[in-house]
Amino acid sequence: MSDQQTNARRDEIDLFDLVDDIRDKWYWVVGVSILGALLAIVYAVTTTPLYRTEVVIKDAPGSDLVAFNQPALRTTLVLEARKDSLKDGGSTSDFALSAEPVFELTSETAFLGARAVIRSASTRKAFYQKLVRGEDEVLKALIFNELLTEEQNLALFLERFSFSDPGAKEKLDVFMTVSFELSDAQLATDVLNDYVAFALSKYDLQIQSELDRKLNAQLQLNESWADSLRAAYDAEKERRIVELSEAAEIAAVIGQKQPFYNSNDVVVSSEPPLYMMGEQALRAEVSQLRSRSQLKSEDLFINGLPEILQNTAVLKSVSVDWKSVNYALVDQPALLPRKPVKPRKILIVVLGGIGGFMMGLIAALIAAGSARHVVRPRYIKIQ
Repeated sequence: MSDQQTNARRDEIDLFDLVDDIRDKWYWVVGVSILGALLAIVYAVTTTPLYRTEVVIKDAPGSDLVAFNQPALRTTLVLEARKDSLKDGGSTSDFALSAEPVFELTSETAFLGARAVIRSASTRKAFYQKLVRGEDEVLKALIFNELLTEEQNLALFLERFSFSDPGAKEKLDVFMTVSFELSDAQLATDVLNDYVAFALSKYDLQIQSELDRKLNAQLQLNESWADSLRAAYDAEKERRIVELSEAAEIAAVIGQKQPFYNSNDVVVSSEPPLYMMGEQALRAEVSQLRSRSQLKSEDLFINGLPEILQNTAVLKSVSVDWKSVNYALVDQPALLPRKPVKPRKILIVVLGGIGGFMMGLIAALIAAGSARHVVRPRYIKIQ
């Protein structure tokens, strides 16, 4: 055989030779496998266990939101048009009661809002700061490491939460699951239940604040309308007084004391001059208009203003029993976990044994190859 064929044959890998090598160096396989399993056992035993608990939250029934369906919140006063005149003894203004609610909260929107607050990182951050400022030293030792910065501690705390929304993709959410992990099973349960209560309480404060803002906005709008109507009424009243006084002077000059006509003589398509009403009637109307300023009930002469005042009184009387309001219900509170989720001791030991076995095979092959290694002589070139 040529040298090339001989070298090629030596470079070929014979499977049976490998088996023989592993059989000859079997103690490497067994030893490294046992070592890997022992290391896995030590890791599984010494690693701090991690417990996981979860809360299931679902939407609240519509009956828990009846407080937002009261008539005062379901109807608002909307100004459609306005034209003022003191003819017929008063002003006219066109108002309508709109069906658009001042504040509306359905079961679906309430749940979506509560879910957003529960999932919010800012809510978890506020809750974490509350726990750190608390007096539970055992809990603080588990969630705060002095060797880390505040941002790092907060990031680790946020990672302890996980959320599951089964219907999020189909936009048919009716419940959600919130999970929390901690090395103490009882504290994990207590912290998660406290967090859900904290988040729902925060959402409740948001709803109360939003309702107050909308009520105040509507009240300010009503007040603005009322002031505008009063100003328009006063201006129209002064114009009417001047107009009547001028007509009375004309009637006095021509000696028209009594009305020159009655209602039956008036043609529908025409209107006689004011001075034909007679001086006495004109001055009586002027006196009556001026005396209205001394009446507490002058607002009654402004058409549309009583409706605004009534709507304002109703809005000011709005009262919500917040204790009876539920935006979301805890379908299943956090329960004490029976066993930790991490570490998985059996799985770790099995993987450690498998890893050790694979490393043992490699070590056996290396040992066998090293035993067969032939030290090649070094040739020295002589000049």
